Amino acid sequence: VTCKFVSIILKDNAGTSDYTTWALGSKALNTASTMTQAEGIKVVNTSNATTGISAWVSTPATSWTNAAAAGENEYKLEMKSFASSQATPDLSTGTTTITGTATPGQTFTASLAATTDQWAYCKFTTPTIDGSSGTEQTITVTVLATAV
Repeated sequence: VTCKFVSIILKDNAGTSDYTTWALGSKALNTASTMTQAEGIKVVNTSNATTGISAWVSTPATSWTNAAAAGENEYKLEMKSFASSQATPDLSTGTTTITGTATPGQTFTASLAATTDQWAYCKFTTPTIDGSSGTEQTITVTVLATAV
């Protein structure tokens, strides 16, 4: 009998503290913002099995929804993982758009070897039209590891 366990820990880019928040602040409409190296997320993989990593918006914004493209009251959230920390994360291609609002969400790392870490970065594009009259919007994104 082989027992497999799956476990990840989200850390700041340096791996020294638990990951908390990516605070974007106020942004203009239809503007894309990409995490910097310091804002990146180190996904510490303590699993003893090959793991897939997915994400979904578990707490939606009050007035906006996540979508495949930015639109009226719709934002676009993209994620991409790398084998090492990125000085300038390139999220111009190869990203996964996070459109899900429930588990399992969208897989942005399909096959991560046991005990191998990854660095994840996000790109957020604001809506083209904001019907919330500039009200601050907050979302929570949940990241999940599954055995593959």
